Amino acid sequence: MNIITWAPFTNSELDKIYDELREKQFNDRSHRLWSNYSKDFLKYCVAFTICFENKKPVACSSISYRDCWPRDCFRILNRTWKPYERLRFPRRLSLSIINSAKDQIAWLEKNTDMKTVFISRQTGNWQDWLMTNLNNHNLNFQKDKHFYLTCPNPTDDSCWQRIIYQGDKKILSSWQRKTL
Repeated sequence: MNIITWAPFTNSELDKIYDELREKQFNDRSHRLWSNYSKDFLKYCVAFTICFENKKPVACSSISYRDCWPRDCFRILNRTWKPYERLRFPRRLSLSIINSAKDQIAWLEKNTDMKTVFISRQTGNWQDWLMTNLNNHNLNFQKDKHFYLTCPNPTDDSCWQRIIYQGDKKILSSWQRKTL
């Protein structure tokens, strides 16, 4: 397994692979979240990640940042997908995703002033499952009882999401949130 995380436009070969895989995901209208993979999400990405097994890309994701989040707080495993696998509800998280999360955290520690990382989803019933899978690999994520503003439109219900996080919990108090 070889995982590479890099800043956009710093490796043209990897940028091309990532964009081709993103475009394929976007064009797959059978995926319920296909529209999330339009080029629009790229403007918020601070890094891309591809996990390769035997030189074949098996998992892709990104690290993002938005102005509506606290400073030094980044979303990892943003727009995560597996280019050649379509399991709707896996029983456990693959090592490619777990190791991608580890690589993204290491990249942020090396390249930013990151204080907190988070993963968010709009749907329910994912936090405990994901935390268990990640924490079994010493990633130490936590959750709380809030929805956080994940995009700049507080009137859009899809912008309020549950998170799991790792890092400085105090940062969360400066983030616009709602109690569940």
